[in-house]
Amino acid sequence: MPGEKVLVVEDSLDVLSFLAEDVLPYHGYRVATATTGQEGLNKVSSEEPDMLLLDLELPDMSGLDIIKKVQQDESDIPIVLMTAFGSESIAVEAFRLGVRDYIIKPFTTEHVIDVLERTLTETRLRRERNELTRSLQQRVEQLTIFSAVGKSVVSLMDLEELLSRIVEAGVYVTRAEEGFLLLVDPETKDLYLRAGKNIGSRPAQGFRLKVDDSLAGQVVQTGKPMRQGGKGTGRDFKVKTGYLVKSLLHVPLTLRDEVIGVLSVDNQVADVEFAEEDQDLLSTLADYAVISIENATLYDELRKNMEDLKLSQKELIESSRLAAVGTLAAGVAHEFNNLLAAISGHTELSLVSDDMDEIKRALGVVMESVDRAKRITANLLTFARRRESKMEVADMNQALENALQLVERDLQKSNIEVIRKFSAIPPVVCDTSQISQVCLNLLTNARDAMVPDGGTLTIEIRQDGDDVVIAFTDTGSGVPDHILDELFQPFVTTKGPLGGGEMAGSGLGLSVSYGIVKNHGGAIEVVTEGDKGSTFTVRLPIEGVEGAAER
Repeated sequence: MPGEKVLVVEDSLDVLSFLAEDVLPYHGYRVATATTGQEGLNKVSSEEPDMLLLDLELPDMSGLDIIKKVQQDESDIPIVLMTAFGSESIAVEAFRLGVRDYIIKPFTTEHVIDVLERTLTETRLRRERNELTRSLQQRVEQLTIFSAVGKSVVSLMDLEELLSRIVEAGVYVTRAEEGFLLLVDPETKDLYLRAGKNIGSRPAQGFRLKVDDSLAGQVVQTGKPMRQGGKGTGRDFKVKTGYLVKSLLHVPLTLRDEVIGVLSVDNQVADVEFAEEDQDLLSTLADYAVISIENATLYDELRKNMEDLKLSQKELIESSRLAAVGTLAAGVAHEFNNLLAAISGHTELSLVSDDMDEIKRALGVVMESVDRAKRITANLLTFARRRESKMEVADMNQALENALQLVERDLQKSNIEVIRKFSAIPPVVCDTSQISQVCLNLLTNARDAMVPDGGTLTIEIRQDGDDVVIAFTDTGSGVPDHILDELFQPFVTTKGPLGGGEMAGSGLGLSVSYGIVKNHGGAIEVVTEGDKGSTFTVRLPIEGVEGAAER
C-alpha cells in the first residue's frame, strides 16, 4: 500500500467525496481536503502532503494562481491538475509552471489511480535519490573525518591533542551534544577523564567514576558497548552523581584484550536515541584512540631509551678519551722532562754567561721550549676535557697536526717514519675535539700495529667533492680476517696481551671513533692486507651533518 498523503482541492462536493472517501482510501492513500484555493494553500503548509490534486477552477482563485503561489514558496510538492474537457490549452500553461500531469473530467477510478501512481513513482524515485545522496554525503564526511583522525594518529605525538580530536570527531559523527574519553587508573582502577568535548568545566572537575558503580564501569567489566535512552524511555540516565543525560553511548577502548578505558557520547537535552550505526562509528574512533595511546607509550619509551643511549655514548666517548690520554701519559712526561732539561740548562747558561748574544740564544731556546710545552698541554686538555659537543668551523690540517704532536715523540721512539701528504682543503664544520680524538685513536692504532719492528705511517688529507678524506696507512701486521667484520664493535681489539695477561687495548677506540664520525654525517672504512699493513679512511662532509643530510 502506498501510504502517501494526497491533498484534494476541489469545490465540487460530489467529486471531492468520490475521491476522498471512495477512490483514494481504498487504494491506500491518506487524504486531506480543501474546497477553496486559500484553504488549499493553508493545508499545503500545515498538512505537508506528498501530492496536490488540484481543480483548475475554484471559487476564490484559479488553479494556475495556486500553482504560482506554491512555486513562490519553493515547494517541490508534485501537482496533478483536474480540468474539464476542452480546457487542454490551459493545461499546457500549467505544465509550463511545473504541473506533473492532468486529469480530464469526468474520470474513472482507474485513470485517477494510474495518474497518481505515475506521478508519485517519480517523486518516490527522486526522494530515494535525494536520500541516497544525503547518505553518501554523510558517509563521505565520516570518511573524511576518519582520514583526518588517522593522519593525526600517524603524524602527531601530542596525546592530549590526539584524544581531544578523537572525542570531537565522535561528537560530530554521532550528532551528539557532548562526549568524553575515560581511562582506567592503573593504581586505583577508577575511571578518570582524559579528554572531553562540550562537557564544561564544572562536570570535568574531579571527573572520576568507580568501575563497580557506573554504566561506564560496566563497559570496562564486560568489554561490550552500551546504548541507553532516547525516545520512549521517559527517564534520565546517570553518568555520575549530579550528571544526568537523556541518552548515552559507551564503547570500550581495548588494548591487547584488556579494556583500558571508555569512549562516550551523550545528549543532555535532546531525546534522541543513538543508533547501531553510531555505535559502529564510535567503535572505529575508539580503535584510533587505542592506537594513539599505544603509539604515545612506545614513543615515550623510545625517547627514554634514546636519552639513555646518548648518555651511554657520551660516557663511552669520555672513557675512550681518558683512556687515550692515559696511553699518552708516559710519552708526554718524557717530552716534558726533555723540555724542562732544555729550559733548565739554557737558563743556567744565560745566568753565568757574559756574552749577550749567547744569552739571547739561550733565552730563545727557553721560550721555544715553553711554547712547545703550552701546545702539548693545550692539546692534552682538548682530549681530556669533559664538555658538550660543539660544532664549529675547523681547519682539519691543524686538527690532525695537533693530534700528531701528542704522539710524535712516541712514534720516533717506535722507529716509525711519518710521511705527511697534506693538501689545501676548505674548513670543515665539526666538533674539533671529537675529530682530533678520532685522529689520535687511529694514530695510536697505527703505531701499535708496527710495534716493535717500526715502519712507515703515511697520513693523507685531501678534498673529494663535498667531503674531506683523511687516510692513515701503516705498514704493520694488518687486521685478522676473523674480526674484520666486527672491527668497529665495542671491545673488539687487534692488540695482543702484555706481560701478566693484561691486554694492550680496551677495544673501545675504534668503536668510539666510528660513532663520532657517523654522528658527523661521515664514514670510516678499513682496507687491510695481512703482514703488509692497513689503511683507515675517514670521510667527513665539509658542510657538517646537516649539509650531508640535505645531499
